[in-house]
Amino acid sequence: MFRLLRTATFKITLIYVVVFSGAVAALGLFIYQQTFGASARQTDQIINSEIETLAGVFAAEGPGTLRRIVRERAAWRDDGIYMLIGAPSGAVLAGNLTALPAEALTAGQGYFNFTYERPLIDAAGRESGIDIRQGRGKIRRFRAAPDAETFFLVFVARDISNFERLRDRTRRQIVQLGLATILLGLLIGLAFSQSIMLQVDAVNKTARAIRAGDLSRRIPLTGAGDELENLALNLNGMLDQIERLMNGMREVSDNIAHDLRSPLTRVRNRLTDALKADPAEKDAALRATLEDAERMIGTFNALLSIARIESGEGAGAMEAVDVVAIAEELAELYEPAAQEAGFGLALKAHPAPPVRGSRALISQAIANLLDNALKYAAGGDRIEILVGRTPKNAVRLSVADNGPGVPANDREHIFKRFVRLESSRTTTGSGLGLSLVSAVARAHGAVLAVSDGLQKGDRRGLCVSLTFPAFERR
Repeated sequence: MFRLLRTATFKITLIYVVVFSGAVAALGLFIYQQTFGASARQTDQIINSEIETLAGVFAAEGPGTLRRIVRERAAWRDDGIYMLIGAPSGAVLAGNLTALPAEALTAGQGYFNFTYERPLIDAAGRESGIDIRQGRGKIRRFRAAPDAETFFLVFVARDISNFERLRDRTRRQIVQLGLATILLGLLIGLAFSQSIMLQVDAVNKTARAIRAGDLSRRIPLTGAGDELENLALNLNGMLDQIERLMNGMREVSDNIAHDLRSPLTRVRNRLTDALKADPAEKDAALRATLEDAERMIGTFNALLSIARIESGEGAGAMEAVDVVAIAEELAELYEPAAQEAGFGLALKAHPAPPVRGSRALISQAIANLLDNALKYAAGGDRIEILVGRTPKNAVRLSVADNGPGVPANDREHIFKRFVRLESSRTTTGSGLGLSLVSAVARAHGAVLAVSDGLQKGDRRGLCVSLTFPAFERR
């Protein structure tokens, strides 16, 4: 519970509740003042109007008529309260009050509130008790002349008991509504904080598991489709990339230890033997060692390129790229090498939209696919580069040959680093060419696929394709 109260979500909700409650209180106060304030002003206006009327009667017709009118008004049994007192004797001449309220003695000429007793009358007209009532009134002195010693005290008031009860009930309801608003806001804040904290706890639990070494853990998805769901999706994507990079590093380390141990051992043995050999053998050993060193440098450069691409560093600035134009350039560049190796290189290009990518990396991918076909399509005589638009407005690039192909159960392994099938063990290479193509595909969000290529007799060849999403301007 106390953990929920310390969450940022609850604090933000609490601030919202305070602001909202303040706004509700201000609105309630405004409505309260406008409603009951107007009613109070109307009551004061009625009292003042009656006093002015009685003053006019006194000035025009004298105290006798004033006394009669006060008596008549006091007998109406409405909300009006009247009292006429002769001064300085203090005798009550007319009215429906038995005594002047004590509040009148200190009120002066202004309005004041007071309490008074009024008998309760049953259906038979008999008194059945006393009712404590509230009133609001004003007192005035009427003199026949400014210097007259005798004068009359005229007290006019209105019963406001019902009005005050309504005011008190409304005030209590406003307070109750405010407390309910605050309580409801706190409950919503706690529920909202609990919901957010469950998702945050899932993220923390996943992070702790990953920190402990379990890179396969992912943040569970709630299916809500909100911004936290999108955050979890992005974090899971980031974790996928981290796991892929870590696995790649582990594979590189294992493969380097395995695949480069033999050439390094061979170089060491060759140099050891060269120390004891004649000059001609030394020269041959140095040339062979140089060739091995060049191949190892090529392997390390390929590994570095793959690592840079997968980390996003090698992709550079992504821009609109014309894959057709790149394919045309690579076809023209590789045509002499293909003819020398006994292959016919053909380009089948159809209009296609630009893709968002790196021209250098796409060129490298096409070059690696062509190198792979030239090396391993033994017995074949044709290589085709195909570029065109797919029905879903994507761009498909493929390189196909009519060589021996790759068995279906081996196709999923050819993009792994240092993987070389048994049929290609006698061919020079590091086994990293198609791994680099796979890295380029991931960097561009392209779909990499392997299928049968060009048919020649009973051989179906090999076709490697990359399907790039069409460029969308942002």
